[in-house]
Amino acid sequence: MIEKITPVRKSILANIRIQRFTPSEHKSAYFDNFKVKVETGMTVLEALRLIKNTQDSSLTFRAFCRSKICGSCAVRVNGKPALACSTQLMPILEDFKKDSVSIQPLKNMPVLRDLVVDIEPVIEKLSKMHPYLMENRERIPETLEQESIMSKREHSRFDYITDCILCGSCYSACSAASADPNYAGPLTLGKAYRFSADVRDSFQGERMQAAVDQGLWSCAQCRKCINVCPKDTRPAVSIQRMRKMSIDDGIHDTAGSRRAKAYTGDVAKYGQVNKPMLPVIVNGPKGWAAVEAADNYLKKHGIEPTRQVCTLGGQSSTQKIYDKVKELEAKGENKT
Repeated sequence: MIEKITPVRKSILANIRIQRFTPSEHKSAYFDNFKVKVETGMTVLEALRLIKNTQDSSLTFRAFCRSKICGSCAVRVNGKPALACSTQLMPILEDFKKDSVSIQPLKNMPVLRDLVVDIEPVIEKLSKMHPYLMENRERIPETLEQESIMSKREHSRFDYITDCILCGSCYSACSAASADPNYAGPLTLGKAYRFSADVRDSFQGERMQAAVDQGLWSCAQCRKCINVCPKDTRPAVSIQRMRKMSIDDGIHDTAGSRRAKAYTGDVAKYGQVNKPMLPVIVNGPKGWAAVEAADNYLKKHGIEPTRQVCTLGGQSSTQKIYDKVKELEAKGENKT
């Protein structure tokens, strides 16, 4: 006879700190505290529903599917963007070794009320990218009598990004979006890459230019968007790939593309970046002010500035890597 083992359900009386704010009523946000008996398996969303049903019916938040599919319940839990429906409270309480959890609305978007943010500005940015397939008639037939064939390799170029549920977690975590409200953000640029990398699409050039105009090169590649994405869509990877596509498409006249070309060219030639001249290479004549400022700083500390870049040892090995990459690109085996 096999003895049935009943799992032990732990419980903690936790303090749930929820950021509250109604623009028409409050000058600034504040926190309300609610005592909740947190049991093993309880999610943030379940706690929010419990609070709304038993303690404060005015608490406002978004939720729909409860299955990590719709993305509407995204909030910040202890400062980190997460889906309320799939984030369990007990592991958080145990990891932080506290009996308190803070829940706040996503950053970088206007708060409508409590935990509900206005995602419309992000959607407006997304619409400028034409986030839909513009048929390439060489790949998509006129009628449904024929298939639109795509190889596994072609599909793998963007397959991972199709899981995006527009939750806004990446946009909330994005440092560039915090610094520049006009920056498109990882959500928008990730979707732009998804269709630009699709061989069935015919709008790559126009969409690429729109991405450049909305800050494709403003991404700092901090990878925060990757760390918080609940669906592992890796927006920063898509942004990197789209940058390469933009250069391949001939969009060279941007500070970002000039910086990228300078990095790859210098590393191939010297094994390191020509840092003294990088401001001029990237920004043109305007960059001389930064070079002169750096020179003055070095002189002030007894260091004679130089424009020369020495070649590092082992450069032949670096060059072999570059040659191999070019070989693969020529064979079409290193496509984004």
